Amino acid sequence: MPSLFQNPRFTTCVALLVCAAPLPAYSQAPVGRVVSVTQEIFTQQSRPKVCWQTIVTARDKALREQKNTPWLTKYWQPILGAAMGAPIAYSLTTHYGADSQKWIWPTVAGGAIVGAAAGPGATAGGYGLASLAYAIWPTSLALTIGFGLAGSILGDLVWKMIFPPDPKIPEAPKPGKYLAEQVFFLETACTIETKTTRTASGYLVKYIHQGKTQTARVKYFPGREIILASDGKPLDELPLSKSITQK
Repeated sequence: MPSLFQNPRFTTCVALLVCAAPLPAYSQAPVGRVVSVTQEIFTQQSRPKVCWQTIVTARDKALREQKNTPWLTKYWQPILGAAMGAPIAYSLTTHYGADSQKWIWPTVAGGAIVGAAAGPGATAGGYGLASLAYAIWPTSLALTIGFGLAGSILGDLVWKMIFPPDPKIPEAPKPGKYLAEQVFFLETACTIETKTTRTASGYLVKYIHQGKTQTARVKYFPGREIILASDGKPLDELPLSKSITQK
């Protein structure tokens, strides 16, 4: 018995039905001829903080700390010693009568210089014991000087116990010199860098629809033709204020 598909009448009817069937809806959608396409690129700058780790030697670290130390913090002890030495020298000048008054300002200047060089501890200790010796033995200049020197030494020792001196900066290594021990420090350094970010947004498209040139912004690259809605606008149109980030 012959198959139904082998019947020529049945085949002709199927062909007529297929040809008479309506086309899909998208094939009837209006299209516009694209005239030009421009892709928008937005540039944005930021200043992020970037950090990294570095290895520095003990000498480099000490030099940097010394350089960044404020002037008043670095020299406060000599300044204090000079401020103490000047009035001490002035008070000692008054012990020798009116004839010594012409030497008062050179003596004050000398006392300030000695106080700055000796430091606050030595200046205070020397003045304290010298004044004590003068009060007990006012006629003995040797005892006054001796007690003053002893007081300077003791005062300097006590002062350094209370305020230890800053560690000395290591010497720079010389070429060919053997270094038995080298100390390194791991530090974190940061800086502010300018970062530029470029973001691709939609496509500005000029197209012709019904003889008129129109402009729209779409999400994807349209090609030569762009599919339009019933109102003549692209199907994937974007508002002009909306930005699409492409990664």
